[in-house]
Amino acid sequence: MEQITRPEPTLAPAAANATRVAYGAGKRAFDIVVSAILIVILMPLMLGVAVAIWLDSGTPLLYRCERVGRYGRPFLIAKFRTMKDGSHAHLEEVLSIDEERRLEWASSRKLKDDPRRTRVGIFLRRSSLDELPQLFNVLTGKMSLIGPRPMTAGEWHGRLEAEEILSVRPGITGLWQVSGRSEVEFEERLALEVEYVRRLGLAQDLSIAVRTVGAVISGRGAY
Repeated sequence: MEQITRPEPTLAPAAANATRVAYGAGKRAFDIVVSAILIVILMPLMLGVAVAIWLDSGTPLLYRCERVGRYGRPFLIAKFRTMKDGSHAHLEEVLSIDEERRLEWASSRKLKDDPRRTRVGIFLRRSSLDELPQLFNVLTGKMSLIGPRPMTAGEWHGRLEAEEILSVRPGITGLWQVSGRSEVEFEERLALEVEYVRRLGLAQDLSIAVRTVGAVISGRGAY
């Protein structure tokens, strides 16, 4: 991937800062309004997904885990559960005996044919419906509709990119998701997140929003 360099500032520092503040305030207002509307509209679908999970593999219906948010503050992210009970122990077992999968996990932090997924979970991941509960994270200000992918503290440990990327809220969708998702290797993913932060702006967000529709429909990289 072509090396990303920080663009030269085109505005005076005070003007650039004011522009960024205005962008941040407008984006937060947009997140609140749109996430609230989507929660109301999609509530019947979310209830249907919850019933499907319950019929397929019982409870819990949601998967909650800690992620690192803006300024490094931890928060709990919510998704519809797509994996079987004991998934972490199962992952360790699989990686300990399967060299090919161990290399795949090291490269992308994902497994294309993850044996931990439930039957409903496979569909939810391919359709991205497992992401819907994150709308509540957006509404409460822990996330944004568009931004860097939320990561664990372990994934951020020792990363020089962390401070820059964590200056903004993580998003449900972002530059990584529309660039191939799990097909993008971890190091390239970080480069994409840095690129997003350095080019913050309405035009970029609108472009990602439009491209997200195509990414969801194609299912590319959705494991």
